[in-house]
Amino acid sequence: MGDGFAYSFHRHVGSGTGAYEEYVDDTFSAGTYSVLSANATLVEVRATYSWTYRNNEGLRQAGAEDRIVDFALSDRHYTVRVDLDEYDRWNPLSLAVWFWIPSDVQVGDQVQILEANFTVISRDATIWSNWIPKRGIALVTTGSAHRIDAYGAFDYTYTDMYYFDRASGYVIAERYQEHDVGFWQGQSAAFDWHEDFDVTSTTYPIPIDTPVLAATLASTYALFASIGGIAYGYRWRRRVLRRSRFIDSTTEVFRIRRAEDLPDLGNKATEWLGPFLKDFTVKSILAKDVAAVAVAGSNVVGFAMYNREAKIGTVLCVNTGITEALRTFVGAKDFFTEVRHGVPDELRKEAAREGVKITESSAYNVFETYQVLQREFDGQTVPPYDPTLVSKMREADLPEVSDIAERVYKVRSARWLRAQLAAGDIGYVARVGGRLVGFALATCADGHGRVHSLTVLPEFRNSGIGKELMRARLAALAALGARDAIAEIADWNLPSLEVAWRHGFRAVGKMYVETARTSRIQRTIVRR
Repeated sequence: MGDGFAYSFHRHVGSGTGAYEEYVDDTFSAGTYSVLSANATLVEVRATYSWTYRNNEGLRQAGAEDRIVDFALSDRHYTVRVDLDEYDRWNPLSLAVWFWIPSDVQVGDQVQILEANFTVISRDATIWSNWIPKRGIALVTTGSAHRIDAYGAFDYTYTDMYYFDRASGYVIAERYQEHDVGFWQGQSAAFDWHEDFDVTSTTYPIPIDTPVLAATLASTYALFASIGGIAYGYRWRRRVLRRSRFIDSTTEVFRIRRAEDLPDLGNKATEWLGPFLKDFTVKSILAKDVAAVAVAGSNVVGFAMYNREAKIGTVLCVNTGITEALRTFVGAKDFFTEVRHGVPDELRKEAAREGVKITESSAYNVFETYQVLQREFDGQTVPPYDPTLVSKMREADLPEVSDIAERVYKVRSARWLRAQLAAGDIGYVARVGGRLVGFALATCADGHGRVHSLTVLPEFRNSGIGKELMRARLAALAALGARDAIAEIADWNLPSLEVAWRHGFRAVGKMYVETARTSRIQRTIVRR
């Protein structure tokens, strides 16, 4: 009586593919367990905890519990109620408590925890918990099973490890890993499931693995010293790259605040998107985004814009120094570009004079690659589209269109979408049973077309909707007198590439999503 511990818990679902690509959810919990009474046969325990759940589709939930449970000392089975919500459907007499085991167990023993049998693999294992190496009894179980629940129908494999204090038998930590493969609403999918449980405070001592802690502190000191030197060199390199002397002295970079600020000059900034620079400028202004231009002599040599809703930029420029100036000017860490930017020779030479060797060939890392595709209209007919499925996008459709965009891309889109229509883009929507399930946009500028933002809800894909939206846009561009049309589609997006190929598009170039970040982050890239 009087024993107790506090804990923290985190469950993470992610790393998905198929229907679960880009899906993430997290559950966090914290609480306490305390022994209210104990005798030779029965133990009474109070559990209090709160939890929160969230996913990247906007769902948020929370709750709290305050329960009293009993278990028998002889077999550690619950006698009345169970203290975990997902186990309430089980007969409590068949479940063993998870937070305490007999402390005299030996390597090779079988110990029941909840419904599963675990094997003791060590009495002197080290587990890092709350940044501290702790020593205790380690138990493990592995297996495979099948689930049918809110996640779908999945087969999964798992490994579950518990660590218990050698003196008291109370839990120290748990590490659970699971990989699921199956189907969600008829679509194939897979994801990973991880759980970390850690005791944060106790009424009893838990041994610390002192030798491991001492060795780790020593190696950490050396590591930070090394990282400090690397970071200094990297910061120096970036600072030098941003110096304006690597931009020709005749080049001027300035922000575009009005459409007329974009100079009517020759285009040396972009191979494929030159006809649309004015259109990009107008839309950036309407969406209250940031746009900038670089001018040298009688030519535009660089153009940049940054979409604040999607947190993604576009920098159209060949020269690395000008690209860095434009990227910094609009505040884009991640940006679309038509070329892979190399490290300037001038920078390598100056770095070498200062004793810093730059070995990288590219100035930026790459997130994704895209294909630039083009279709000529001369001599190519456009197949008719189904007007019972596809219709012109109206301003009244924007709330539903924005909802679809946010659901698919996980970023806000309302301001950007409104700017597209306000700038004169042609939009189409698809409806199934009266429900708006997809949309797509097209731009016509100076006799050139651009199709972009084809988006269909996941559950309505592979049913021909993308094809109909493509045909509607091509028909509109042909009616407006466009000589050709281009599209930019990610290399991984095979369904959209297939739609484009079937409608006469052929690859003519590449685009890249370059990043000034030095480490990979998980994020959704949205072409704007």
